[in-house]
Amino acid sequence: MAAWLVRRLAASIAIVWAVVTLTFLIVHLAHGSPCGQPDGLPVSPAICADLTRRFGLDKPISTQYYKYLGALLHGDLGWSIALQRPVAAALAEALPNTFALALTALILDFALGVALGVYQAARERRFGDIALGNVALFVNSMPTFWLVLCPQVHAFSCVADFAWHLTLPALTLGLVGAAGTARYQRAAMLEVVRQDFVRTARAKGLRERRVLLRHALRNALLPLITLFGLTFPFLLTGAVLVETVFAWPGMGRLAVTAILQRDYPIVTAAALVASVMVVLGNLLADALYGVADPRIRVRAT
Repeated sequence: MAAWLVRRLAASIAIVWAVVTLTFLIVHLAHGSPCGQPDGLPVSPAICADLTRRFGLDKPISTQYYKYLGALLHGDLGWSIALQRPVAAALAEALPNTFALALTALILDFALGVALGVYQAARERRFGDIALGNVALFVNSMPTFWLVLCPQVHAFSCVADFAWHLTLPALTLGLVGAAGTARYQRAAMLEVVRQDFVRTARAKGLRERRVLLRHALRNALLPLITLFGLTFPFLLTGAVLVETVFAWPGMGRLAVTAILQRDYPIVTAAALVASVMVVLGNLLADALYGVADPRIRVRAT
């Protein structure tokens, strides 16, 4: 188990390094500079020259990269060019909002998705199963930006409560995820209910509800552990459009603004955080699966 953990950590570090390096090269080699403003306002040559000199943008790309990597190894994410403040401080403000959005959407995703999946499996090939399956397929097939526009209800625009403003973007993200989770859970339930131990439970005269919820569902939830581990980091990093449309002050909106302003340190730091979240999600999923299924632990060792 220890050897497996060491291998996974080494691979995870390599992945994060590759993402940071690739992002650094892309944003620095892309067309444009921090002197070009998104609103089209002119920037004086003196200000542009001062920015270029202060942030070392006039140096070779290799020199900038090694300097950035050295600072990163010491825990320094750099200084935001546009915000004129430490990158770590900007992320510290945005990340809690993104976490709140992703966690709320995750709860909605799995609560609704698992419930619908179990309901469909219990009514296989009947009207409820077919109708919900078509609705889930429709929601899953629609672009996220279409669903983003649906909750824009003007009657509630005057409400300034944090929880309400969180509801609309979380509902948008959660519904998209719940549609996929419901189809995944239905398939897992249908596979489990055909197993011998479920037939034995039915043969003992147990009620169908107890067979489904106590025996079948417990085993059908195992494959969802992997989905859970991958969904949360996806919600953290994939909420860019939702945060932008709803003006939610999270990491996604911060990253979009930084890209438009060519704020290299913010963009690279956002990619770093996103890659770390995805890697941690994978590690968490593998660890939870090993806890839930001892056979996985045996094979890992």
